[in-house]
Amino acid sequence: MGSLTEKRYMNFENESQRYQFTGHEFDQDTQYGYHGARYYSRDLGRYMTVDPLASERSWVSPYNFVQNNPLSRIDPTGAIDEPVYGSDGTHRGDTKEGFTGEVIIYDGDVDFSKMSKDELLSINGADTYDNQRGSLTGDAKSNIWTHIASQLEGATVFDKTFSMSTLRDGEISYSASERGSWISRLNAKKITGTDKYKYETTVENIQSSIVVHEWYSHIQKKVGSYAGNHRLAYENVIKYTSLWDKTTDSYKSFNVNKLQKYTKRETSKDIEAPFLNIYNQYK
Repeated sequence: MGSLTEKRYMNFENESQRYQFTGHEFDQDTQYGYHGARYYSRDLGRYMTVDPLASERSWVSPYNFVQNNPLSRIDPTGAIDEPVYGSDGTHRGDTKEGFTGEVIIYDGDVDFSKMSKDELLSINGADTYDNQRGSLTGDAKSNIWTHIASQLEGATVFDKTFSMSTLRDGEISYSASERGSWISRLNAKKITGTDKYKYETTVENIQSSIVVHEWYSHIQKKVGSYAGNHRLAYENVIKYTSLWDKTTDSYKSFNVNKLQKYTKRETSKDIEAPFLNIYNQYK
């Protein structure tokens, strides 16, 4: 019997077999498959080089596959996902910045995999979520929020590990009739969005609100107005710097003003350091 390597070479007598499901040629010298951003070992079932955008997913290994969630995610290029969605809320693919910044809505057939966000937005039919929010259905919004939140699956949020499985139906639901921007139901373990928030729809803004404020603070820690400590939810958003540092100025302004409001209401005092310095910067 020939060696494993010899068998592989024999398998490639048919020229079409040299090309893997990604469309890239199998490297017979290294015995790795190339996925566009990383090299994959089919013997070990793992990537052998670091994701070039690994800094966007600091809570998982830079060698991970589909962020350790093969049931709901794909990884055709070997790089992390990026926020381009169809008008039905389905995640469609990648621009080159990484899973960060503004959410883009696009239904067209132009290959945007090597485009920047601005290049894609210059194409007819591509627009930001915030410009299109009035035309998106509630189901589409729910799909987008759910997908954005799910990208933090397995992330450590202070002393808890985030998982969508801890939420009812594993989703972020939509309601047009609720008051406020986001509503958490503690007993039902449910988070509902109304799309009434005033800040921009970016990955970091939405993740901060859903995961840090609603899931961690309200559902996991039972922080809220009923307990006289709603201010702590806003403090937690600020203290979770891996997201806070990437949120927009208007999001920061929204949070520090809410922090001041609830601090005065619950303690009859003003914000104290170190939050006071942040408040003075973004109020």
